[in-house]
Amino acid sequence: MNSAAQVPPVLTEKFEDALLLAARWHATQTRKGSGVPYLSHLLGVASLALEFGATETEAIAALLHDALEDGPHNTGRSPADLRTEIVSRFSEDVAVLVDAATDATPDPNGLKPAWAERKSVYLAHLPSAPASALLISASDKLYNVRTILADLLTGDEGVFTRFTAGKEGTVQYYRLLSDAYRQAAQRPEVQARPRLLALFAELERTVFALERELGLSAAQVRGFSALG
Repeated sequence: MNSAAQVPPVLTEKFEDALLLAARWHATQTRKGSGVPYLSHLLGVASLALEFGATETEAIAALLHDALEDGPHNTGRSPADLRTEIVSRFSEDVAVLVDAATDATPDPNGLKPAWAERKSVYLAHLPSAPASALLISASDKLYNVRTILADLLTGDEGVFTRFTAGKEGTVQYYRLLSDAYRQAAQRPEVQARPRLLALFAELERTVFALERELGLSAAQVRGFSALG
């Protein structure tokens, strides 16, 4: 069945439960540099996922996609404990999608692998990731790169200072993400979801606009050393 013709999902009490849980687990967290409540990001990613064809299961995972990365710091609980709660309250399917959206979980000391290491691993898994995981991933990345571009266009000259990898590493990461989604788009499973392909195209347009605003070409950005 063509996904463009599918009936939009009905959101049940499970989605409401996930929304409340996300608000609680991220209550003290804010967006880098802006101080905006982090829940804005989770709502935005879930909204994009729904607009581009998410089921309720996928939309719940979108709300919780950062739970295993940031939840331990916010709640004082381990990633394994948080994942167990996701399974018990929603399903293993939701937990698997949250796993796929997680580039690294903190160790007991709250530390993660180095930025380049974990981003390289994340990029490598995308071309073969399930379509549901790609939907959540691309919704997350589109929200983020739109925010970066908006900050840049409104004169925030320090936008890249808030990121570990600085300007070159950050822009290169989003270029390589777009390339990885384009590679994944060749698979029949992904081709069967036209709205997912439209999401990839929207991300590509936004990454291109960011590069253009910075006076860079895609080829130049791919050649940066941060993830080379």
